Amino acid sequence: MSDNNPPVYDQYTLQASAEGEVANDLMIVRLKVEHEDSDASKLAHKVNTDMQWALDQLKETPSITAKTENYSTYPKLEQQHIAGWHSTQTLTLSGSDFDAIKASVQILQSKLQVLGMSFGPSDETRRKAEDALINQALENLKHRAELVRENMGAARYRIMQININTGGRQAGRARMDTEMMTMARSARVETAPAVAGGESKISVNINGQIQLQ
Repeated sequence: MSDNNPPVYDQYTLQASAEGEVANDLMIVRLKVEHEDSDASKLAHKVNTDMQWALDQLKETPSITAKTENYSTYPKLEQQHIAGWHSTQTLTLSGSDFDAIKASVQILQSKLQVLGMSFGPSDETRRKAEDALINQALENLKHRAELVRENMGAARYRIMQININTGGRQAGRARMDTEMMTMARSARVETAPAVAGGESKISVNINGQIQLQ
């Protein structure tokens, strides 16, 4: 081994983690406009008109973020010939005001179909939870480093390297009321359904390297 790469002794790699639950304060609902017509230009007009109508309904509710996406048109074939056209476009609503989103979905259902609903923590909520878990995971890492130091009879240690990884997974407790599930199949519901956002699990994993001295 050359002088530029001297041997390294008494280095240990440790792992520590911390996990917690955080409230799902973000609600996301996906809807779609769907039409068929033998005339492609008329079909586009139908889809655009319904989507613009939906966006106009949402102008009075600034707490809801709306995003249009996935516009697609494809031919309907009969005996290898084009017999008409089918077109869809999706609309995604998101926000922390669950009541406002439910009320808007109830209105939009007269022309749009509900594809699904999901919950999760907002960016700010996730960040705050991760910051707290990082502190906890670092304390856990230092505790393990002390165990190694004591067991190996060293006077002290120093941290050489730390890698912090954050992640999360949706908890099973986020649920959708049966009535809301029916919304995707029915023409319209007369009352806003009950929903519960539930919680998500957030985790922080740390890999660290220490050197005993």
